[in-house]
Amino acid sequence: MINPEFKRNLWLQFSLHRLIAMPAILGLVFFTLSYAAANLPGGLALDSVALILFGGIVCLWGTRNASSSVIDEIRDKTWDQQRMSALDPWTMTWGKLFGATAFNWYGGLICLAVFAVTAIAGGRSMTLSAGLTLLALGILMHAATIALNLHLMRSDIRAVQRGGIAWAVVVIAVMFAPPFRSHTDTVIQWWGTGFAYASFLLGSMVFLATLAVFAAWRSMNSALQISTIPWAWPLGCCLLAAYLAGFADGTGLLWIGLLLAMAMTYAALFTEENDIALWQRIVARIEAGNWQGFLRNLPIWPSTLTLSFCFALLLLVNNGQIPPIELPPRFAYSPLLAVTLALMLLRDCCVYLFFAFSRKGKRAGATTILYLAVINGLLPFMARVLGLNGLAIFFMPLHFGSAWTMLGIALLHAVLALGLLNWRWRQRALKDDTAS
Repeated sequence: MINPEFKRNLWLQFSLHRLIAMPAILGLVFFTLSYAAANLPGGLALDSVALILFGGIVCLWGTRNASSSVIDEIRDKTWDQQRMSALDPWTMTWGKLFGATAFNWYGGLICLAVFAVTAIAGGRSMTLSAGLTLLALGILMHAATIALNLHLMRSDIRAVQRGGIAWAVVVIAVMFAPPFRSHTDTVIQWWGTGFAYASFLLGSMVFLATLAVFAAWRSMNSALQISTIPWAWPLGCCLLAAYLAGFADGTGLLWIGLLLAMAMTYAALFTEENDIALWQRIVARIEAGNWQGFLRNLPIWPSTLTLSFCFALLLLVNNGQIPPIELPPRFAYSPLLAVTLALMLLRDCCVYLFFAFSRKGKRAGATTILYLAVINGLLPFMARVLGLNGLAIFFMPLHFGSAWTMLGIALLHAVLALGLLNWRWRQRALKDDTAS
């Protein structure tokens, strides 16, 4: 039986008028451009035009439609009906992923067919690999948009409700997407092995598209309120770290993993629900010895926080790896820097939870960013202006001095943050007991 979600989207996307209009308009565009290229100087090659149209129809318009497949459900207040349906997360995921963008793929495949025919007729290379790469790029952008929208749908980020996430994905894709028709003879060195440019680009896009589809499926589980153990988030971090470290032949793998785990921890921390009721349920599961229930209720950011400390301890043991970024010449490099960064991450997480556990915790993210900017930026700057270098080092442990001093101050910050968080927890528990 056909996927009901996919079938519903097909009914919404297609009509007799649209079925005829898409090939008719594209055919008219291609005919006009082919005539201009044959009779006018400086005309665009037809295969290049086909790629441009594919990018507009699939990558731009399709990404917008993929975003709307979630946003429209939220705006029309029909998501609860979707959530209570009998469809499992994977069925719902691919039904939205390919159903909401079916009309875009209809036009995109026509463009790819024109691209392939004209490229082969002109004797150009990279035809098959470029076409498959573009297919993977389209799936990557659509799945990434759905995953982000599903993850952020319960937050108060206005960009989600206005569909801004779709354009954010487009901008990121434009900034980082490599060229598809140039450097065909370039050899990419990855983990010490040379790969042809076209093959490596195709493999990278397929890998990233697979991760994006997997992320969309996991986000759909959370959106449908199906509890899962948070193993996919740290796994994705490790896979991305291994991919990125390959460009440096594995040098700095642990450092890349640490920095990536920190970035993913911050990203999840500021976009997930972290109210005190959730953590009271988690603590209750721990006290009852229900470890499976504890893991199923746990947000995803503690998994990469733990992974950050794992990378930091591995760097402490294997102190032969140097950071992948160039440090200032006066910086006394030490593997203790990795532990310092992990402790500062723990401190920031505690600060966020401190504000999230208050009775006015809806603006915890903005409040946390403000206070961290004051602690890490404004106060050290003012202390240095006043000549109080010791106080500046206390506020910002990452300095050009002793590694042990840096580690000790970061540990003190983490202990103070944990103490404040414990105080806030006990204060809320006391108020809740008094109110009841």
